[in-house]
Amino acid sequence: MRLHIAIDLGASNGRVIVGNKETFDVVHRFPSRWVAAGGDIFWDILDMFREIREGLKLAFKRYGPSITSIGVDSFGGSYGLLDKSGSLLQNPFHYRNNRTDSIVDQLLEKVSRRDFYRETGAQFIRSGTLFQLFAHVQSCPEVFRAAKHFLMLPDLLNYWLSGRIANEYTIASMSQLMSWENREWSRLLLERIDVPLDLFGQIVMPGMIFGELRPDLCAEIEAPKDTKVVLAGCHDTACSFYAARKYLEQPSNKATAYLSSGTWSLLGLITESPVVNAASFDHNLANEGMIDGTNRLLKIITGMWLVEECRREWASENVVYSNEELAELAQPSDDIGSIIDVNAPEFIAPGTMADKMTDRIKRFCGNHALAVPTAHREIMSTVVRSIAAAYAETIRNIEQAAGVKIERICVMGGGSQNQTLNRLTEQATALPLVLGPPEATALGNIIVQMEAMEGARLGPDT
Repeated sequence: MRLHIAIDLGASNGRVIVGNKETFDVVHRFPSRWVAAGGDIFWDILDMFREIREGLKLAFKRYGPSITSIGVDSFGGSYGLLDKSGSLLQNPFHYRNNRTDSIVDQLLEKVSRRDFYRETGAQFIRSGTLFQLFAHVQSCPEVFRAAKHFLMLPDLLNYWLSGRIANEYTIASMSQLMSWENREWSRLLLERIDVPLDLFGQIVMPGMIFGELRPDLCAEIEAPKDTKVVLAGCHDTACSFYAARKYLEQPSNKATAYLSSGTWSLLGLITESPVVNAASFDHNLANEGMIDGTNRLLKIITGMWLVEECRREWASENVVYSNEELAELAQPSDDIGSIIDVNAPEFIAPGTMADKMTDRIKRFCGNHALAVPTAHREIMSTVVRSIAAAYAETIRNIEQAAGVKIERICVMGGGSQNQTLNRLTEQATALPLVLGPPEATALGNIIVQMEAMEGARLGPDT
């Protein structure tokens, strides 16, 4: 029986999973750690890669030569820069770093929102890669003089696994840096923000055998020397949508929206090509690439991030809630009628002792003439109901932009286990929810590996 390893790096935690279409084994789970230093927030990518190596070692110890390939998927937004020797110049900045707070107006002096959308078809969101890159080149121009390669986070992990450098399509498509018309890096935007175009390599489609595990890594984790690294859909949402669509493949006239519910919620529709029109611009909808070359018209919505930040804050006060208890806290009986904008800038950065997330929620309500939640139940009910309201608004906006009537929502990801959120989403959208496959992201990653290994489609110069 052939098995495959999905390295699935989420914004909250990472996992190393062994499986195929029939079986899944999460052999290692670890937190996606970040570190605050010098006024900035960085991903601890070296620690993450150490955890990945530990997971790989456990996987090969347990399953040995049954494992034939490895694929990486990851959250988007963050990136790394390599020098000419292939060394990482800095730890990647966390996309919630506040360094982008003050550069929006400066960026808009370089490129208007309409020109940005006409070029990329991407959501204008300040945690995105374009904003981070612009802030980076403003504050650290000397780093760019030393840089030779730009890699999104999963591209960096693929490089450390295989020794090969490439920019994968699905993760490039959500970077705010790719032209939707020709699927190449946007010369217009990169010139406007003074970032050298030659840092960016050819954008490569997923679904191919990228290379083999580095010999030193094979020796460390006791893996066969011919273990393949497959270029899976490197963006985790691309993998989850891909798996869900295959899972639901059946004769049906129902237009299905897909909801990847996690730290971020990504809610959208699969279309044959990008939808770039007045309505999609007005509603700030994103167009992102699918593994098979089709398109995801979606909205990036702050999801379980607010729930997790409240949980983290309360745990620091010695009040610990399980997932089930948090869902119970959000029951409608404790609703005070306040709906907050979950995508508001106030909620982007992690909470601190001096600026707690619950205080931000209360302050937002007070500033917008909403009833202010005080008890934990009221806060959680406000957060979960607000997420569901954002879903309902997004469904309406996507229907208008794409000219379709959505008839059901397929929900995947950790947030799909919150039954209160599911019920509120059905009520807010007036649409039935269909549960997608368990472990949709890892399943999509593994399906791509299986298809690549069966078709033996090789990458360039492999």
